[in-house]
Amino acid sequence: MSRSKTSRSTDAAANPAGSPSLIFVGSDKGGIGKSFVTALAADLLDVAGIAPRIVQIDEQERLPALYPDRVTTVSLASMDDVRRDPGAIVAAFDPLYAAIEESIADHVPTVVDIGGPQQTAVEEYCGLVDLDADLVEAGISAVWLVPATAEPEAMRAAVRTSAAIQRVLPSVRRTLILNERDGNFRFYPGSPADRIWGAELKALIETVVSARIPAIAPGSWAPFEAAGKRFVDVVAAEIPQIQRWTGRSRPAAKVLRGDVAFFLSAAQEALGDLIGLSHGGSDAQ
Repeated sequence: MSRSKTSRSTDAAANPAGSPSLIFVGSDKGGIGKSFVTALAADLLDVAGIAPRIVQIDEQERLPALYPDRVTTVSLASMDDVRRDPGAIVAAFDPLYAAIEESIADHVPTVVDIGGPQQTAVEEYCGLVDLDADLVEAGISAVWLVPATAEPEAMRAAVRTSAAIQRVLPSVRRTLILNERDGNFRFYPGSPADRIWGAELKALIETVVSARIPAIAPGSWAPFEAAGKRFVDVVAAEIPQIQRWTGRSRPAAKVLRGDVAFFLSAAQEALGDLIGLSHGGSDAQ
């Protein structure tokens, strides 16, 4: 992997020594908040003065809309392309590899958002090109955030994904993100979710780092998401601007902004160490 300088210029602060230069966010289950976690990590880094580059391996438009000119989208090769040229799957991931090389050169982190349907292809690519060996040789620190909600298939997917990461990227730090947007990880005894939690996810939590992201107060984030706003947009906005974005009264706008600010503070507490914003503390469990 080349360490040569790239043509991309940035005035972002370099990532502190020991911080992850590569932050994957992915699981093979869709609809569990992967893009939400990606945006949250990117905003927390931005607040710290570190403007990460973002690579999206997905078809959604949310991240490119939130971060214009900062998102590189990887479009995977079709099965017809792969049949004609087996190397097509490798070539399709060249933008990801190029972003990793940039992070090695300038120490600005890259956040990689992976869609559920694309997760298996990413795993195959990592194994095919032995990406782990390149990361180790380059001395790059990487973390893989595996989101899961309190839903049976989401928890199963987190276990499957964690095992796949350990197999193809053993040097990458696996981290389970318990996303409580759909409810706490507390289950009725004997229910299917309770059985999966007890037999599979709790065992995983004992072997990897984990962190909990609390839910935003009900209804507080939805109007901002609909308006295409980032977390940092909301906490930095004046109340009249919040009113224009949401159509709410002044008192209601103050509550909405307060709820988002409280959530962002809690998220920083949960994710800060994991994405390199603070050092010396214990890992969130």
